[in-house]
Amino acid sequence: MRRIILCFFVCLLLTACTAGIVRQEAIESAASATPTGAPPPTSTTAPTPTATATPSPTPTATATPSPTPTATATPSPTPTEEPLPFIHDFHANVDEADPGDTVVLEWESTNATQATLYHLPPSGQLPQSGWDVEPTGSFVYTIDPGERNYSRFYLYVWDEAERGIGATLTIELRCPDPWFFSPEPDVCPSAPIVSAAAEQHFEGGTMIWIKEKFTDWVEEEGWILVLYDDARLTTQWQVYEDEWDEGEPDRDPTLVPPPGLYQPVRGFGLVWRQYSQVRSRLGWAVDEETGFSTTIQRTTRYKYNSIYLRALDGNVWHLEPELSGWEKIIVED
Repeated sequence: MRRIILCFFVCLLLTACTAGIVRQEAIESAASATPTGAPPPTSTTAPTPTATATPSPTPTATATPSPTPTATATPSPTPTEEPLPFIHDFHANVDEADPGDTVVLEWESTNATQATLYHLPPSGQLPQSGWDVEPTGSFVYTIDPGERNYSRFYLYVWDEAERGIGATLTIELRCPDPWFFSPEPDVCPSAPIVSAAAEQHFEGGTMIWIKEKFTDWVEEEGWILVLYDDARLTTQWQVYEDEWDEGEPDRDPTLVPPPGLYQPVRGFGLVWRQYSQVRSRLGWAVDEETGFSTTIQRTTRYKYNSIYLRALDGNVWHLEPELSGWEKIIVED
């Protein structure tokens, strides 16, 4: 029975397949036959064209990078710097003056609130005190009659912050006195001193007695200069006070000079006997002392001054600074 049912299903399946084949053939036959006189079918639907699109170029993404911002820090505001004091002008109403003249000093400055004016000594050192003046102003000054060569001033101005600046002014001074001899030294001389004097020559130098004070560091009258001919020592001349008084012995009788030579007497003899270095360096006198009138002047520098004095023979002794040397200047007619 099972076999009959299977055969029945096989037959149905074959019949269905045969019918499908015949129907397909009929469809294909009808499709290949074109009816006579009939126009070709017009499709009411427009065919969709094949889009052969030119591809849009893929843009190269050249991305402009966002600039990294430079951190330009805004500076903190700097306090405004006040301008420094400045001296625009400092002058006198004259370029040259005489000792004892009255001069007017004038100056102009900016950015200063205070000022001090100083008169400088010959050493050039700033004195401890000056005159309080205006930052821009003038000052009347009378030059000391004893000043020589120049008169010098220093002006200093400053502000409230104590920032300051200074300026120097020099007024040249005319020499009130000429030198007593020629050729003249190239510096202003002191006023001449005329004095009684005496001179004596020795085997090794010269002694000169001067009655008047002849320099600032000589405080009393009566001085004896000793000039040595030898150059063995740094000290080439010396000065001693004349301590001999009238009524005292004027010589030592136990000291007998060789023939043709002399023992110095009075003030010369006292120095010669008291100071062994003077006696040993000078030796015996070669003539007797002779009195005459001399003229003395010195240079007027701050220090290291020379002394000039007329010699017995009319020429000039030049005593160099610091006892360092001496020479005899032959004067011009």
